[in-house]
Amino acid sequence: MIVGATALCVGGLALAGGLSRRAEPAPAAAPTVAAPAAPPAPVAPPLFAAPLPVVLDRVPDGLASLSAQSCNACHGAVHDRWAGSKHANAWNDPVFQEALAKVGSATACRSCHLPLANQHPQLAAGYKDGDISRPDLQKNPLWDATLMREGVTCAACHVREGQVIGVRPVSGAPHAVSVSAELQKSELCASCHQLTWPEAKSAFYDTFGEWSRSAYAAAGVQCQDCHMVPSPAGSIGGRFAAEPSHGFEAPLERGLSIFMELPAAELQRGEPFTVGVRLQNSGAGHMIPTGSPYKVLLTTLEIVGADGKVIDAAPPQRLGREVADAPPWDTLRDERLAPGAEVKLGHTFTIAQKVPAQAASLRVRVERSLVGSAAPPETVLSRSWPLPML
Repeated sequence: MIVGATALCVGGLALAGGLSRRAEPAPAAAPTVAAPAAPPAPVAPPLFAAPLPVVLDRVPDGLASLSAQSCNACHGAVHDRWAGSKHANAWNDPVFQEALAKVGSATACRSCHLPLANQHPQLAAGYKDGDISRPDLQKNPLWDATLMREGVTCAACHVREGQVIGVRPVSGAPHAVSVSAELQKSELCASCHQLTWPEAKSAFYDTFGEWSRSAYAAAGVQCQDCHMVPSPAGSIGGRFAAEPSHGFEAPLERGLSIFMELPAAELQRGEPFTVGVRLQNSGAGHMIPTGSPYKVLLTTLEIVGADGKVIDAAPPQRLGREVADAPPWDTLRDERLAPGAEVKLGHTFTIAQKVPAQAASLRVRVERSLVGSAAPPETVLSRSWPLPML
C-alpha cells in the first residue's frame, strides 16, 4: 500500500472531531451529533481495543522511558529510519500545524497524530451539547512534553500495559518482549488510516477499506508488506538478518506507472504533435491518491528545452476526489486510480518555428497538492523522454 502523508485536516474544509478512531473529524461547521449512524469501521485489533489516544501509565521494566530516545541505543538503525518518517513528524509537520490552527480545540486530528494520551496537555472529558467540535478539555496529568514532539512514536505501537510488544520472541534483551500478531496485520494501520464520522454515507479516510476490497487483501498482502519492507538490521538490537523498515517508505513511483505514447521520435516545429500518457495504478493496494480528500495529484506534460527551461506545458490534470462540506458529505467526484486501473491523458503541442531546433525532452511531472493549504505543490514523481526538436 502507498499512503501519503498521515491523516490530515486541510484548508477551508478543515476538520474537527472527537477522540474515537471510529469518528472522523467533521468540517469546520460541524453538526450536532445525536444518534450516530456511521458506516461500520474495521474491527479493532487487541492493540487498539479502546479508542485513541492510548493511555500508557507504566514504563516497561528494562526501559528508561517511553521516549523513542530510549530505543535508540539498541535499535539505532530502526530509530533513524523512523526519525525521518512522516510518523515521527506527524505532530511537527507544518502542513498539519497549519490545518490544526484552523480547527481550534478539535481533538480528533490530534488523536492520530499524537496517538498516546501521554502526548496531550489536555484531553476531552466529553463534548458540549453532544457537538464533537466542542470538546470539554481537562488538564492531563500524564502529559509528557518530550513524547508530544515525537508524533507517532515507538511506544504507540510497541508498548501496552507495561509490556514491550514485538512480532517475534527475543531472548537476552534488557526487557521482555510479548509477541503480538496484530503488528503484522493491516488492521493495525486501520486505527488511523480508516476514519469516518457520524451521518457520513461513506468513510472519509478509506485506505483500509480500499485495500480490503482489492486483490492484495484477497492474496493476503498486508500494508506492512509494502510499507515496512525488511532491511539490514545494523544495530545491537538487530538480532536477525533483517528488520522491518520503520521509515514506512512509499514513493509514488513504486505504485504508479507512466506509459508514453508518441506519434514519432522527433518533434517537428510548426506542426501539431499529440502526446498520449497512461497513468496506471500498477503497485498500490489502494487508491492513488488515498487518504484525505483534500490531497490531490496534479499531472503536467511539458516540453523542456536543452537549457532545462520549460518551452510549453499542458494544463495540469487532476487525480483526486471531492466531498461535500455538509452532511452526509457525499462524494461529488472521484478521479482517483483504483488498484489495477488506469487513466489516459493527452495534449497536442505546436511549437513555433522561431524556437531554435535543439535536443529537447518531454517531461511528465506529478505534483502533490493539498486543497486550501498555503504550502506549494510538491513534485513527487518526474519522468523524461528525449524528444529532438527539428
